[in-house]
Amino acid sequence: MVFEDMKIELWVIFQIVVDFILVVLILWLLKNMKFRLQQDISKDTSEKVMEMLEPLLTQANHIATTFGKQLKEKNHLIHKLNEKLDSRIISLNLLLNRTESLLGKGNQDSEFQPIHAYDQQESIIQMYVAGKSPSEIAKALSLPKGEVALVLDLKKKLLNIQ
Repeated sequence: MVFEDMKIELWVIFQIVVDFILVVLILWLLKNMKFRLQQDISKDTSEKVMEMLEPLLTQANHIATTFGKQLKEKNHLIHKLNEKLDSRIISLNLLLNRTESLLGKGNQDSEFQPIHAYDQQESIIQMYVAGKSPSEIAKALSLPKGEVALVLDLKKKLLNIQ
């Protein structure tokens, strides 16, 4: 009987060990399933977030491209305006210098009388008829070349109309 009691104790111990191993195995499987479930949930969540962000990123890229094009256009317009302003500043400086030189002549000469626009136009036309070039006329009368060219063009158009 002693042998039989020992045999039963062995079986009980064996059963306890097997039960312990099964409990540990079940706990390990539960933990592993929980970890996989969390991975699946995080994967699904990350995919959903990416699906939501993708249109926003595409739209942001489109807006950035459009904004870049508009900046280039504005920069081009600013460059053109700067060129036009520079040319106008140069023209104004030339006119200012011309005015200063005429005023300087007037201070030196007490008989200085301003030339009327009509008289100035007549003298431009007379000099042109005499064979002088617009550049020579502009230099002689201290006028800008553009003003001389304008007067001559207007006179030619007037003659064509008549």
